[in-house]
Amino acid sequence: MDEDGPSEEGPEDDSIVALFARLVDDAERFVRAELKLYRATLFARLVEVRSAVIMLLASLFLAQSAMIALLVGLIVILRQQLGAIGATAAVFGGSMAIAGLLAWIAMIKIRQATDIKDKPR
Repeated sequence: MDEDGPSEEGPEDDSIVALFARLVDDAERFVRAELKLYRATLFARLVEVRSAVIMLLASLFLAQSAMIALLVGLIVILRQQLGAIGATAAVFGGSMAIAGLLAWIAMIKIRQATDIKDKPR
């Protein structure tokens, strides 16, 4: 029949169990199709972002190179007053102090961001 009535396959195909089984199968196919769509969308976006990530990494490497050049320049400038070893020690100590301060501030911010607000005291 072409109408929306019972199918010609048999009475067991129209039972509640058969209809529920078809519903589960259809839902599973739907979820799998949605997952494939999300995965394809994710990979398409990753391809679009790839060049931006490469440029960001290159900029970080250049910034690191500039910092190294600055530190070497400071050593050259301070060498006249402090000597080679003194200038190196001063630049090293200052750099480590700044790095330690930044790491300490970062750890405080990480603790604040990950702190459980509702924990009992």
